[in-house]
Amino acid sequence: MPFSENDIISSTSNILDHFTEGVIALNKEHQLIFTSNYFIDLIGFSKAELMSRSLEELFPEKKNELQKIIEAAEHAESIVFHTELTRKDGSCFTARVRLLKNEDAHTDARFLLYIKDNTPYQRIRKDILRKTLTVEALSKSRKIRDGKLDDAVHEILEMASRAVDTQRVNAWVFNEDHSEIHCIGNFDSVQNKFLSQANLPRIAMPNYFKLFESEKIIITSDVYNDHKTDELLEFYLEPFHIRSLMDIPIRIEGEMIGVVCFEHTETPREWNLQEQKFGLVIAQIISLAIETNEKLKARTELEQALAEQKVLLQEVHHRVKNNLTIISSLMNLQSEKAKDEYHRSLFQEGRNRLDSIAVVHQLLYQSKSYSDINFKFYIEEILNNLFKSFDDPEKEIKIVKAINDISLDVSTAIPLALIVNELVTNAYKHAFKNQKSGVIELSLIENNKTVFLKIRDNGPGFDPAAIVKSSVGLDILDALIEQIDAKMNYSNKNGSNYEISFVKK
Repeated sequence: MPFSENDIISSTSNILDHFTEGVIALNKEHQLIFTSNYFIDLIGFSKAELMSRSLEELFPEKKNELQKIIEAAEHAESIVFHTELTRKDGSCFTARVRLLKNEDAHTDARFLLYIKDNTPYQRIRKDILRKTLTVEALSKSRKIRDGKLDDAVHEILEMASRAVDTQRVNAWVFNEDHSEIHCIGNFDSVQNKFLSQANLPRIAMPNYFKLFESEKIIITSDVYNDHKTDELLEFYLEPFHIRSLMDIPIRIEGEMIGVVCFEHTETPREWNLQEQKFGLVIAQIISLAIETNEKLKARTELEQALAEQKVLLQEVHHRVKNNLTIISSLMNLQSEKAKDEYHRSLFQEGRNRLDSIAVVHQLLYQSKSYSDINFKFYIEEILNNLFKSFDDPEKEIKIVKAINDISLDVSTAIPLALIVNELVTNAYKHAFKNQKSGVIELSLIENNKTVFLKIRDNGPGFDPAAIVKSSVGLDILDALIEQIDAKMNYSNKNGSNYEISFVKK
């Protein structure tokens, strides 16, 4: 025999009244046959007033959807929807309603509705959303990214204060020996500005300093009833009317370097788990701002040091070039006192070698890099100097160049410059003795980090075996080839042909 409506009420009302949500039972005609006292208290109407209402009158916002919702509940485990409900006093709230089919065939109740005031959950949702948006905005902050610590900290503290809805939020960092803590920002939302804050010495609050080192978060809902904050009462908490606080360590690579403090004034306050998690995120963002600022300062100092080093290196190369030029000029003066052409040519060769080295130093102090210099410019300058040095109005010597842009470091550039000087000088001196015209060809290319230098002339060439082994020019050339770990091949085909190759370092 099925239970009657009265049977349902008598057997279940006591249980349902202890639920943290209201309960309504509907019969198969969708009429109210039961309502719990919790729902009566929630909505403010009496039981008689509620029982006389239809389902559409109870949920007017869902009037046009109720039939479909109930039909869906016939085939689903439960249906959940949200709707606005109006209390008897005219106030409204958002209700979360869960509708499910009653499977007990011994009762007249066909459907059960579990109704809860969703306002607290909406408030929590809004609170989480507000904090999430704050963190997202701070993650995109240019002030943090640009390493502007003061501006970044001020932005973080002000936004954190708004997100947590507390009056004061401030950040502190320890000095080197942890004997004192220094305030790097103190925002007051009531005054809507940043206030100065004196440093706090360890000697004035030794126990509180120990808590920093032993606890992850220091939380006090009422500073007047918590022994953790006794040391702070007289000189810090009472003067600023601070009643509750949440202090969170700021760490960099695990080491505590400071603390961010959320301070509520006048009344006690409980700090919930979401607020504690948010505080930890804010502490991490502050540590990021501090790290970025320190990296920026380190980079600035490094750039200044590099700029100073560059100036010094430029000055060194400039002075070396000037000194070599002076020596070259002295050799030129000395050559004028030579009594024969042989000795004058020796001075000239020495001067040309000095000029070849001087060219490298000249272009070095004009260059932006000392490890990546374009050798094409050096060859051009060397060839110009040699052309002026060996210019003979009675002969027409033409230089044909095919020089690519090739980057070399200083240790390779100077020996290679001297190699070019020696071979081109040799061509000027010996290839065209019995000719009124001649051609010197020079090519420089790079392939897969291997550099190829070719120098040839259209003179008669020579037999390397017939050259005196004590020749200074050849000794210098061999030493320079060895210095850059190069290979050199010579052939006599319609003139002298030198092929030099080496792998870039």
